[in-house]
Amino acid sequence: MITIYDIAKELKISPSTVSRTFSNPGLVSEKTRSRVLKQAEEMGYQVNLVASQLRNRTSNIIALVSLQGTWSWFTDDVANGVQDVARENGYEIVVLNANKEHQESITICEKMRFAGIIVAATELGRDTVYLNDVIPSVYVNRIIEDQYRILPDDVHGVGQGMDYLREMGHTRIGFINGPESSMHSEIRYDTFVKKMQEFQFPVKPDWIKRGDWLAETAYGRMLEILNCREYPTAMLVANDQMCMGVYRAVQERGLQIGKDISVIGYDNVDYGKWVAPALTTISFPLYEMGCQACKMLLAQIKGISHPKEVIVRGELLKRDSVMKV
Repeated sequence: MITIYDIAKELKISPSTVSRTFSNPGLVSEKTRSRVLKQAEEMGYQVNLVASQLRNRTSNIIALVSLQGTWSWFTDDVANGVQDVARENGYEIVVLNANKEHQESITICEKMRFAGIIVAATELGRDTVYLNDVIPSVYVNRIIEDQYRILPDDVHGVGQGMDYLREMGHTRIGFINGPESSMHSEIRYDTFVKKMQEFQFPVKPDWIKRGDWLAETAYGRMLEILNCREYPTAMLVANDQMCMGVYRAVQERGLQIGKDISVIGYDNVDYGKWVAPALTTISFPLYEMGCQACKMLLAQIKGISHPKEVIVRGELLKRDSVMKV
């Protein structure tokens, strides 16, 4: 079994330097760290990170505690952002899907002496999940005063979509929202209405429907809109999944997405670019939020000053589901 002493002997450096490379990489020069990691890989050395941190009371492991009950695109994208920044700085991450048992997961992180905790939520909220100053922590998608937090800019996202529809000549615009319980829904709806008023476009209640993020419900809501005496030339839909229901309803009526009715979604879920026509959408900047969360956490760990709130903006991805009137 390869040990740190074997690596030290090969590189003609002290075992303590090798040990610090794995347990506290910030104390080792980049050149030495690269040499040690390369030699360790060549020799097949496997560091026991957990044993090391328990022994030394230090850690280079960051915990990402997801408040989503199941693994999803949300968890994946945030985790990828956190992991990329963490590894650039000599840290690793572990991911826990906590759902309602978040406090138990956080307690485990404390016992394992992890370097810090990032708590990520699918739905925007204000509830406090973690209030312990012992371990540095950052919230993603949680509006909590006096806590480090990363938030998306839904107002900017919807604004981009509405500006694009006006640019393409649309004045008759409908909207399918998410559930009433979602803060994302309310922000996206309020922004839609404000932009319609700003443009002096008619806001027609028959063209505004409440959904639940699911394609099946949106399908029914879109049929209701198409049953109106007059229907909109464009639909803004509060998430990409509901757009699939909108697509089906429009196509069943013998109409064409992009030609008869333009559609803009929200989230930039992968399948959106594979449907026909490819879905124009506003990205939910999850990867960027993960990157910013890790940078914010590392600043706390290293004692570097950092703003407590960072707002991350998505972008409008123009594809084929929107055409000029």
